[in-house]
This record gives sequence, structure tokens and C-alpha cells, in this order.
Amino acid sequence: MTPRERFHAILAHERPDRLPYTFGGPRASTFAAWRKQGLSEAQQTSWHSFVGEDGATGIGFDCGWIPPFEEVTLEVQGNKRIWIDAWGVKRLDAIVQPTEGFQTRKYLEFPVKDPADFAAMCERFDPRDPARTGNGDWRNQLDRCRESTLPVNLTVPGPYWRTRDWCGFEGLSMMVYDQPNLVHEMFEFWAWFLMELLDEPLRSIQIDELVLNEDMAFKGQAMLSPAKMREFLMPPYRKLYAFFKERGVRAVVMDSDGYNNQILDTMYPECLDGIQPIEIAAGNDPEEILTRYPGIFIHGGIDKRELRFSREQARAEIARRYRTAHRLGGFIPHVDHGVPPDIPLRNFLYFVELAKGFARGEDLEAYEPPGELEQQLGPIEEMFDSRSAIAAAYAQEEQES
Repeated sequence: MTPRERFHAILAHERPDRLPYTFGGPRASTFAAWRKQGLSEAQQTSWHSFVGEDGATGIGFDCGWIPPFEEVTLEVQGNKRIWIDAWGVKRLDAIVQPTEGFQTRKYLEFPVKDPADFAAMCERFDPRDPARTGNGDWRNQLDRCRESTLPVNLTVPGPYWRTRDWCGFEGLSMMVYDQPNLVHEMFEFWAWFLMELLDEPLRSIQIDELVLNEDMAFKGQAMLSPAKMREFLMPPYRKLYAFFKERGVRAVVMDSDGYNNQILDTMYPECLDGIQPIEIAAGNDPEEILTRYPGIFIHGGIDKRELRFSREQARAEIARRYRTAHRLGGFIPHVDHGVPPDIPLRNFLYFVELAKGFARGEDLEAYEPPGELEQQLGPIEEMFDSRSAIAAAYAQEEQES
């Protein structure tokens, strides 16, 4: 089977010839740490090829601010600056960040507080602006997507995500009660924006997985209650889901960190086909989700925290998730969020080779990988230590104060 055929089989809860080789994406800070643990520049540059990941293809569109806000620095004190970013948000940031790829920041003020602010923001979100589609450049990708043996994906911000960008989490949470009509208007506007932007592309290209980024959950519960999801989020999602399905999208999947069951209780299967990345630390259980929501598609669900320690501990976690995937179907295991720098490189490569074996159907109890990837590494110069990175940032801040 091709990777795309495997993906289709998993969506249908059918048994493919093997599960996809999918592992999870290392952060910039992770690669920086791994370069000191023997990863070469060539291996980093060709990372997906180096680890043998199946991959995907797709198209992308600019769903951001056109034009962006002018970035303005308002105040600098030592290692801290207050500024207006390209999204129009007033922020307090550390200038020297403690860890590459992460940002230490505090949001101070968001641009949308009332209907007049929102009307002004709408002027930056014209879905017909040719810059959003690369002046039609996506049409040059039609043949590649149509002929692809890889799954064809598209990721866009969902209504909650984008509205939170405008108002901030606390601002949006208060508006749900203080300005409900404005929240309805903003959510409906974003559904309209996506439908206007994507109508022609989705009529031209078969999308296998369309991901709506939302990140709308904490540990243990969602950021909107089920009642408020039904009131505010379900109406635009019903429109979007029907729109996507009418244009042949195979799976509409929400990306949300945090605990997912309140979201799924409310929105699956009426408005969603699946959800990811199934963060274990937030209380998610892939087996429970697959049992509780029959027919659902999920991916992620390997607890990244378990890859930090012994290989025995990592192995138990990986085998557990592949056992669930083989038994229940509809599940592509991979790390349950971005791969952080506190996972040692050699542990991660052990996970990669073990996951490949389990994906092929090797014995979950007995199989041990050959360690071929680890043999290609250089010597270890330094292991990442989060406390040292934070201490160095504080030292830098004190020096500049």
C-alpha cells in the first residue's frame, strides 16, 4: 500500500499492511540540543529522510493579518521589552530567551475589545486578497497533489483559535458573557472567511485531512464549557463541516492540546471526524477515546514524558499505544505534541526504530530494534539540562540589568 492508501484505510478503521511511520516533530530547541549529542548538520537538514518518516504533502494559504500591524518597541528594561507585535498585541518579552525555539512572554493587551475594534480588524482579513493564495500559485500544485502517493493535508486556524488571537484568552472568555453577540459575529465571520478562501481550492484538490487548529482545552477540561460550545462554536462548525464534506474532504480533524473529551462529547461526530494530538499529561487516554467514540480517527497519544528516562520505560509506553492502535484501529501513534529538548537524542532514535517495528507488526513483547540510527551519530558533547538553560537566561538578565 502507498502511504495515502494506508491513511485512507486507517480513517475507515480498516487494517492496512502496516501503520504509518510517523513520530512527531522536534522543536528548534530540540535540534539545538541534539546537535550537541552527535546529530550532524546533514542529518538535521534531511531529518525526515534520516529517520525514515512516511510524511505527507499538501497546500497552504495565508490566513493571517494582511497587512500586519507595524511592530513598535515601547520600552526596554534590561532583558525585557514591551512592544506591539505584528498581530497588534502589546507584549512583555524576554529579549534573550532561556531556550531556543521557546518564547518567554506575557500578553498585556489585545487589539479587539469591542465591535468597532473588530470592524477595523476585519479590514485585515479579506479572503479574496490574492496574496493569501500566492496569487493563485496553489494551482501549480494541483497535479502534484492529485498524483501524490502521500496523504494530502491542509491546516488552517479554527474559529476559537483565531478569535482568541484577536481578543486574548481572558478577553474572549469575558466576552462570551459580556458581549455574546460580538462573539457570535466573530466566530461566524471566521467560518465565512475560511469558506470564501478555500472554496475553489477544495473543489480542485482532494484533501485527505483538514486540520482546524484550536488549542481550546486545559488539563482536565475545555476552555469553553459544553453549553458554551453548543451556543457559540457548534453553529459555525456545522457550516464548516458541511462545506468541507461537500468538497470531498475525507477527515475534518481538530488540533487541540489539553483534555479532549468535553470537546468530543459536544462536537463528535456532528462536526468532527477526529482530534489530535491526544496529550496524555492532560488526562487523555487513546483507548478510552477509541472505545467511547466509535469510528473516530485520532493521532498522537505517545506520552513524550516517558521518552526522557530509561529505554525500558519508553518501551512500555510505546508498546502500550501500538497495542491499542492494532486492536482498535483508527489510530496513528506518535509523540503527543512537539518533541521537547529534554528527550535525549538516543532515546528518540530508539523510539523511532521501535515504532517502525511495531508499525510493521513485530512482537510487542519481544522485539528490540537493531540501533542502526544511533550508530550513525557523532560523540556526545553535552546533554541538555533545563535548569541550566533557565539559570543561564537569568544570569544574562541580571548582567544586562
